[in-house]
Amino acid sequence: MGILKETDKNIFDLDNYYFMNEVALKEAEAPHTHKFIEFVYTSNGRGVHTIDGREYHVKAGDLLIVNYSQKHSVTPTDNLVYTDIMLKPEYVNSTLKGTEDVFLLLRLRDFSDLSNRIIKDNIHLHFDGEEKEKIEFLLSWTLQEQKNLTSASELIIYSALSMLLSLVFRKMTQNQNARLSINDHLLFYIERNCKSKLIIGDMASKCGYTAEHFSRLFKRYTGKTPVEFVNNCRIDLAKKLLTETDKSVERIMSECGFSNRAAFFKKFHNATGTTPLAYRKNQK
Repeated sequence: MGILKETDKNIFDLDNYYFMNEVALKEAEAPHTHKFIEFVYTSNGRGVHTIDGREYHVKAGDLLIVNYSQKHSVTPTDNLVYTDIMLKPEYVNSTLKGTEDVFLLLRLRDFSDLSNRIIKDNIHLHFDGEEKEKIEFLLSWTLQEQKNLTSASELIIYSALSMLLSLVFRKMTQNQNARLSINDHLLFYIERNCKSKLIIGDMASKCGYTAEHFSRLFKRYTGKTPVEFVNNCRIDLAKKLLTETDKSVERIMSECGFSNRAAFFKKFHNATGTTPLAYRKNQK
C-alpha cells in the first residue's frame, strides 16, 4: 500500500501507486507539488485551495482534482476536514506507467464512453443528495479496508477506487457552473466581497437569472434573502475585526460596508444581542 513521502522540501511522492488519507487541517498548508494525481474531497467545513495561482473555495460535498506537478496549497477557513485520494495512473492500469496526466486515464476502455464528453475545466466538482452518499460510502469503505488490511482488501480498494473515478469522470461531463453558481461560487464571492456595494441585479445577472427569480432560488438554498445574507456576512466580518483588531467601531463599521451608524448598531444587536463595544469586551 502506498505511503506519502517527502522527496524534497516542497515535493511529495508515493512509495507505491496509491494512498488515501483523512485530514483535519488546522493551519495553512504550504505550497507544494506532487508526483501523483490527487483527488481532494471535502467532508466538513470550508477552505481555500490554490492550484497554480488560482483559488478554489471548497465546502462539504466538493471534490477538487489536482494534476501532476501543479503547485498546490490549502488554507482552512472553518473546521476543514477532507479526504485525499492520491494515486498514479499505473495503479488503475499498468499500461499507463510513467504517464503524468489525470486525463490519460480516459484512454482506458473503461472510461471510453466518457472521454469525448469530459469538460476538462471541471476540476472543481460538487456532489449532493444520492451522489454525495455514494462518494462518502466509497471513501469510508476504502479507508476502513486500508486501515485494516485483510484478505481481499486490495481488490476491494481497487474496485472502490474504480467506482470513485467513474463517478468523478461522469460528473466532469456535466456543466457545473450553471448548476452551482448560487450554492457554491457565488456565496464565496459574496462572503469575500460583502464590504463592497453588492446589487442584487448584478448578482442575478452573474447567474443568468432575473432579480426576482434569483432571490427565490437564493432563499431556497440559504434560507435567507440576498440582502439578509450580505448583512450576516458583514456582521460576521465586524465580529472578527472587533475580536482580532483594536480598530475603532466607526472604522470597522465603514470597512464592513455600513454607511449608517444606527443601521449598523441595530443589525449588530439583532445578530448578537449586544453592542459592538460590549461584544469586544466579552471576547477578551
